[in-house]
Amino acid sequence: MKTNQLQKNISKEWREIPVGDIFSFIKTYAISRENLSTGIVSTNDIGNIHYGDIHSTYTSTNIDLSKTEIPLIKDKNFKFKKEELLKDGDIIMADASEDYSGVSVTISVYGIGNKKVVGGLHTYVLRDEKGITDEYYRQYIFRNPKIRNKLQKIANGVSVYGVSKTTLAKVFLPIPSLLEQNRIVSVLETWDKTIENLNKKIEIKKQIKKGLMNTYIFKSKNAKDFFIEDLFDLGRGRVIARGEIEKNAGEYPVYSSQTSDNGIFGKINTYDFEGEYLTWTTDGANAGRVFYRTGKFNCTNVCGTAKLKQNLKVNLYFVYSYLNYITKNYVSYVGNPKLMNGIFGKIQIKLPDVKEQEKIAKILIISDKEINELERKLKIIKEQKKYLL
Repeated sequence: MKTNQLQKNISKEWREIPVGDIFSFIKTYAISRENLSTGIVSTNDIGNIHYGDIHSTYTSTNIDLSKTEIPLIKDKNFKFKKEELLKDGDIIMADASEDYSGVSVTISVYGIGNKKVVGGLHTYVLRDEKGITDEYYRQYIFRNPKIRNKLQKIANGVSVYGVSKTTLAKVFLPIPSLLEQNRIVSVLETWDKTIENLNKKIEIKKQIKKGLMNTYIFKSKNAKDFFIEDLFDLGRGRVIARGEIEKNAGEYPVYSSQTSDNGIFGKINTYDFEGEYLTWTTDGANAGRVFYRTGKFNCTNVCGTAKLKQNLKVNLYFVYSYLNYITKNYVSYVGNPKLMNGIFGKIQIKLPDVKEQEKIAKILIISDKEINELERKLKIIKEQKKYLL
């Protein structure tokens, strides 16, 4: 067998095997969001794993479908073949991403029982029918930093990136013996438990913040209605390719559609925007996500920008917090999810006087700091786990 340069010091217990020699590709169904509802899969439902949820909804690499809400196919006459239904241990890979960090991310599923679930829009379903990999080890294979780096390098596209099925099938994976796989899983499960506990704490904090929002923002007295377009000048970012970032490395962030790392795609030595702005993701799985920005920065073409009109007294952090709870209602899920400037501008919000906005914003900033600190700890734990993969 040819020596693959991916790993130089592989013990004799390890082999390098192409993806296509380990996994079979199972048929998936490209069903748009408008034809899906959400819930726990029952015996009368057919679930559909959507690429957008792999990117932004699931916090674990291993999803228990007996407890997790997933998209459900509305069409009660939907036809499928038995062999296309997901099985415990299947890998579902997102085959499209608006940024390189999301290229070919995966989850594995279990807890299926007699439930009916199929792969969805922009996904590959990978099934090890030969028993080369352990069911629990499988979830870690494509999380290996060296594998992630290789997939990102071979991804292609302009504003949406992906790895073709043919190319993916030829990628070599370092696979240890089943005994060694079990040993690795026993170590990684300890880290996964810590990650799971932190995710639970973060979710609790987010629910507390949601309660604060309901108390202070949505029930504000003497609030007046405003359209976003009456408060802000709306714009867009520009196409910024990875090559531009590599050639012009600097200190000014480039924000993209991703939600990890506060949306930072990279940093360059020039900036297009300066000051206090709101930005939002216009296209893709994270469409409708709003960010509060300050300082000097750049945005890619999948970001909308909102600059407060002159002489208006509005607390931007208040508006940012408000919008993040309602923008998903305005996203179009026909084909690729979108929230374009025209629709964003027509979103209506209620604003109390600016002094009340500032008081509420201070409370929400404290809540966000607590969430951000937990997310910082979570990121550290995940980075430490990478060295074990």
